[in-house]
Amino acid sequence: MSYAVPGRRTDYRLLAEEPYVPADPQSPNKPLFTGSSRLLEARSHYYLPLSRQRQSVAERFRELVQTWKADIGPLSSATQMAMHPAYQRIIGLGLEAVPLILRELTREPDHWFWALKAITGVDPVESSQRGRVREMTKAWLQWGEEQEMLS
Repeated sequence: MSYAVPGRRTDYRLLAEEPYVPADPQSPNKPLFTGSSRLLEARSHYYLPLSRQRQSVAERFRELVQTWKADIGPLSSATQMAMHPAYQRIIGLGLEAVPLILRELTREPDHWFWALKAITGVDPVESSQRGRVREMTKAWLQWGEEQEMLS
């Protein structure tokens, strides 16, 4: 695979702050990389798409929760919390994540309501309960029991 464009300069850097590492002459089909650990990680995801990774949804969920909680810290904005990439990936896990989120709510009430509503398309929280995390948690847990999503 060649990234060279005929008539164009080919000695540019992919990322200016990283040292340039040329392709291995023994393996000319190997793509170029810069040595950046983030770029190497991205490269591994390219070659091993999510659909082929052997990580369970529960493992992936726990990993994303840990990242989300470590990154959000004491944020007070529910919008900022919900827009975090790890939170968005949790939403992307779909219906399989709902029982995991509900279990997380039983363990520790937190701002999972946006994700639950986005995944399920329902909102069991009454207008009088809005803004009250414990009451919102109770409403969602009751909904989860009714839907037999809590074991």
